[in-house]
Amino acid sequence: MRRFILPFLVFFTFISESIFAHLIHIPFATEEQFYIPRFILIVVIFVTVYLNRTQGMLFGIVFGLLHDVVYIEVIGIYLFAYGFLAYLISKALIVLHRNAFIVLFLTILSIALLEFYVYGMNYLIGTTKMSLYNFTTLRLLPTLALNAVVAILIIYPFKKFLSKIKSEESEDIR
Repeated sequence: MRRFILPFLVFFTFISESIFAHLIHIPFATEEQFYIPRFILIVVIFVTVYLNRTQGMLFGIVFGLLHDVVYIEVIGIYLFAYGFLAYLISKALIVLHRNAFIVLFLTILSIALLEFYVYGMNYLIGTTKMSLYNFTTLRLLPTLALNAVVAILIIYPFKKFLSKIKSEESEDIR
């Protein structure tokens, strides 16, 4: 029963991302600004950092594919991005410490890379005509601010939860 808690939590995060985007209005935001919640990427990065790379990449690939199927018409953009970003984070942590500030920095950097990647793919296939300046001021910066606040709020509960799962898994192996 305990092994289903993490996938259920990640699925709940996937659902809450959509609910947040449609129902929550940020009062100080202008109508031109876009706040894109990337909660699933935050959770995938935390799983990669605090649990293990394999599970982080697996969750990234599965929920990236689910994101592609549900929200966009091009299959593979998020599938590739979530899994690859989890892999890059795991490789970066070989050199860097697992300090909360480093993890938050890598999370924000990953969200920025994801946003530039998605913008580049949309610009390449012609689904957006937004200039780079408008993209950075109206979409990238508000998205980074929103996701940074969310990451700061959930890093310690997730770290504690994932550390507990990791210790339970190591006890089961013994």
